[in-house]
Amino acid sequence: MDIPTQPPVGHLIAYEYLWRSQAENREDGTKTYPSAVLMTEAIGNFTVAFVLGISHSEPHPGQRALEFPLKLKRHLGLDDEPAWIYTDEMNVFVWPGPDLRPADRLSGLPQTKDSCVIGRLPNDFFDQIKAHVAESRRLGKASVSKRTM
Repeated sequence: MDIPTQPPVGHLIAYEYLWRSQAENREDGTKTYPSAVLMTEAIGNFTVAFVLGISHSEPHPGQRALEFPLKLKRHLGLDDEPAWIYTDEMNVFVWPGPDLRPADRLSGLPQTKDSCVIGRLPNDFFDQIKAHVAESRRLGKASVSKRTM
């Protein structure tokens, strides 16, 4: 599988996301989700990626998430089911990490074959995601699940 040398910030990747609700009982995710690469950080010789999970599960009261636009899902080759990008939790891992998966498992687009990258998010939507995450942090609602550190 083709994996970029650096995490593709502002892109969706196919990743075995570990949800906060599972993190107490597991070290790995249960399935592959489209996940947004929010940011990176250099720590010594390593690059750490911060990713947000996207799920078909509607947020419960008290959870923070943005609905993922159907038009964008179609553009990225994802299914037509409603989905939300969660902005109150994230996974953090050393890039590339063992939990990256082939993007063609999630996207029907030919350019995703042999890559973990699904596609780029539009700048305006990515800016909205970053603002929502920042607000989650200000409200004290953001959590981090450390993976393969």
